[in-house]
Amino acid sequence: MGKSLIENANNFYEILATYIGNYYVVDGARTRYRKLDIKDREGYVCLFEEFQPEVVIHTAGVGSPDFADKNKIETWEINVVGTQNIVDCCERFNSKFIYISSNGIYDGENAPYTEEDNPLPINYYGQIKLEGEKVAKKAKITCAIVRPILMYGWNNAFERMNIITLALQKLEKNEVFYVYEDVFCNPLFTEQCAEAIWRIIQKEIYGIYNIAGNDILSTYQFVKIAAGIFGLDTTLVKPVQQGFFKDLVKRPRDTSYNIAKMKNILGLEPLSVETGLKIMKSKTKRKEDA
Repeated sequence: MGKSLIENANNFYEILATYIGNYYVVDGARTRYRKLDIKDREGYVCLFEEFQPEVVIHTAGVGSPDFADKNKIETWEINVVGTQNIVDCCERFNSKFIYISSNGIYDGENAPYTEEDNPLPINYYGQIKLEGEKVAKKAKITCAIVRPILMYGWNNAFERMNIITLALQKLEKNEVFYVYEDVFCNPLFTEQCAEAIWRIIQKEIYGIYNIAGNDILSTYQFVKIAAGIFGLDTTLVKPVQQGFFKDLVKRPRDTSYNIAKMKNILGLEPLSVETGLKIMKSKTKRKEDA
């Protein structure tokens, strides 16, 4: 997500991005990087004092439902306490705030979901993302909540992989890739999610937005389409039901979105899966050269 935000930003913006990990990121022409743990409250106060951000896009946090379920205390400290740390800084320095939530806040039984539908998480990750939303809603600053659905696109080498990059990694080695055929959504290309966020900022249309692609399909159908577009063996993509992976927590069955607000307020026409994957494929060389 962070990669797409930076790559799709207007040249007018000066960006300061924070990260955590055992690696070093080189500053770009208009982007500076700082290694800083979201739990380091005083570190962020110092950073805000130095940079004085007009807008903060909060993408940091545990993104794996399975890690969250196995590491509840750590996940709470990062995703909830960490969010509160950032909100406190935004209030102190009068920065606008954009919280990145998730489709995981829904139970998956009443799709397609609008922004007004009641959240009802079925796993700890969804509960935690909803707690983050509550922190954002209580903030005494201008705020937006963006709920991306299942995202795909090229990630930096040090970032968490997504369903498509994981599948490509396996299929390129001629290994079987098992994927759920009973979990549905409308997958979202990361670059379109970034475009939606920048549009919120540019037009100052803060609020709650469910952001997704155009096509509703199972993750199995999605990965199989991707395999075909990338010229890989589609027979290696094998459908399974939830419960096949014993160590994975239950996912909501169908969290597909009603994307009327994305179209009517943000003025974005959601990409089809085929279009998004073809754009992703066209950038393969640039990814390898980076």
